[in-house]
Amino acid sequence: MFSPNNLSGATKKIYEYLYDEIVSGHLPPGSALSELDISKKLHTSRTPVREATMALEGLGMVRRYPGRGCFVAEITAQDINEIFSLRILLEVAALRASYHLINPRSLALLEQDLLALTPEDRPDAYYDTDRRLHELIISSCGNMRLMLILRTLNGQIEQLRRISAKQPLRLRASRQEHLDLVAALKSQDLERSCQLLDAHIRNVQASTLSACMQMGLADMRGHTD
Repeated sequence: MFSPNNLSGATKKIYEYLYDEIVSGHLPPGSALSELDISKKLHTSRTPVREATMALEGLGMVRRYPGRGCFVAEITAQDINEIFSLRILLEVAALRASYHLINPRSLALLEQDLLALTPEDRPDAYYDTDRRLHELIISSCGNMRLMLILRTLNGQIEQLRRISAKQPLRLRASRQEHLDLVAALKSQDLERSCQLLDAHIRNVQASTLSACMQMGLADMRGHTD
């Protein structure tokens, strides 16, 4: 299974740069990725740029069209529904395997940070606690293949998570959902934890679809709601 750690130094550097630019939205869906422009900007040859875009293509974050070039992948409703369906199946499975193994100290620290968030905080503070909670669940499950699959999906998940957060009030709603989930995990209530995680991911899915429609990103032919 693909891992950026398998890339060479120059290719890995370009891969990480493009990955961050795509996930953050600085390179939005549909953006052209010129090998020449990127190589000039990062002071490298075109070969590692091509290798980096091929790696991102393997993750579904980049698409290459013969005769047209390489572009940041467009996001459709079908993409969103497929990714979130997989995320629910895999993360709930990870939670069932990890709920009794999660470090109580890590959970308590995360709860403190969630409680400390305010409406005045930058979105990155919310993104960080979100990422840490999901990573805590995944990394505690003890199933290396499950972890690898989820981390392979993570680029697209993170990109969609940030799109979802553009919805008004979504960050604060997500914070409360995370607090509820942390409370259920602390009480070792597995079924409630699974229900809350499932509901949270479905809420993010709905918010992402709405945000993509408003931004003109999603082809709604794949939207069946």
